[in-house]
Parts: sequence; structure tokens; C-alpha cells
Amino acid sequence: MALYDCGLMITGYYGLDALVMGEDPPRFGNAHPSIVPYGMFDAADGPLIIAVGNNSQFEKFCREVIERPDIVEDPRYATNVERARNRLEVVPMLKAAIASLPRALLLQRMTACGIPCGEVAGLHEALTSERTRQGGLVEQWPHPVAGSTNVFAPPYRLDGQRLPIRHAPPTLGEGTREVLQQLLKLSDDELQALKANGALSLPEPAPMASAF
Repeated sequence: MALYDCGLMITGYYGLDALVMGEDPPRFGNAHPSIVPYGMFDAADGPLIIAVGNNSQFEKFCREVIERPDIVEDPRYATNVERARNRLEVVPMLKAAIASLPRALLLQRMTACGIPCGEVAGLHEALTSERTRQGGLVEQWPHPVAGSTNVFAPPYRLDGQRLPIRHAPPTLGEGTREVLQQLLKLSDDELQALKANGALSLPEPAPMASAF
């Protein structure tokens, strides 16, 4: 499959809208082009994703999550069609209400209401999160210089089990000697000649352990 082909096809109805209109549709950034509210919002202590997918969820969102029943009771915002039409008026009100509440409380309330949601994590936060730890996605492996290093596990599972990490990432030059000798059948003298000419960098052999 070509990346370009797939990119066009996943535009879905938004791409068909462009063909019908004969021009690019409006751009809404992280927001959804036709569902309101849907996208990334800032709570009092951090960003989160909110996906209010239908009118029933929006009513719960206004009454039970942000405690603003007046918004859903306004006929201009009662249905998604009207909310999309009046996006510029309703979104600022929703943003202000969301920004006044802590993220954990918002997530707790939306989860209880069955509204899709999730916190937005930075890369380091995600990699060090409890979910990542429980999933076994990052493992510590010995390293000859640093002592230990982080290694990513395969993201897929087979028969419900994540495949094990078989080898740590090689250090610089590790395996060069073995690969050239096994595949190209080069002798030690030939390797040293290449190294002397600057054509090859070979790691120094590990020192022998001493009993004294």
C-alpha cells in the first residue's frame, strides 16, 4: 500500500466534502470538523481529549461534568447541528468551564457518564506511566558503559502474550569483527590492515579478567 493512497482514503467524508465544495474545507486544528465539542481542551492543570459524540452525551457533559445546564438548554447549542453552526459562540464557553476544573475530576465525571476522554501525556510522561509499566513496554537491560539502558519491547502480542526482547541494542562496533569474518571470510590480519588504513573501526577486545 502506498502512504499517499492511504492518506487520501482516510479523509473519509471530509475529503468528499472538499470535492463537493470544490475547495478545501475549513481547518479546525485538533477540533473535529463537524462534532462539537470534540478535540483537545485545557483543564485547570493540564490538557485532555474530550469526544462528545452525540446529543445525549452533550447533555450529560453540561449537566454532570461541567455543571452548566444553561448551555444545553439554549436551543442554539442543544443539537450538534446547531453547535457546529454556532461553534464560535459555544466553544469559548465550554473552554472556560473546562479550564475551571482539574483534569482528574473531569476524567472521572466523563468516564462515569460514558463520554470518551483521556489525558494528554508528554512523551516522557507516557513512557514512564503506570500503563506503560504494566504493559511491559519498556525494559531495563545491562549496558557495558552506562550500567543499564532502556529497551523498547515489541508493541504487538501473539496469542495474548508480548514477545520477549531477545537481545539488547548493540554497542558501537559490536559484532563488526564477527560479521566480516563470517560473511566475508576476512582474516584477523586483513581486518587489522583495514583498521590501519582507516577503512574500518574495530572495538578493542574486552580485557581478560584477572584473578589477582
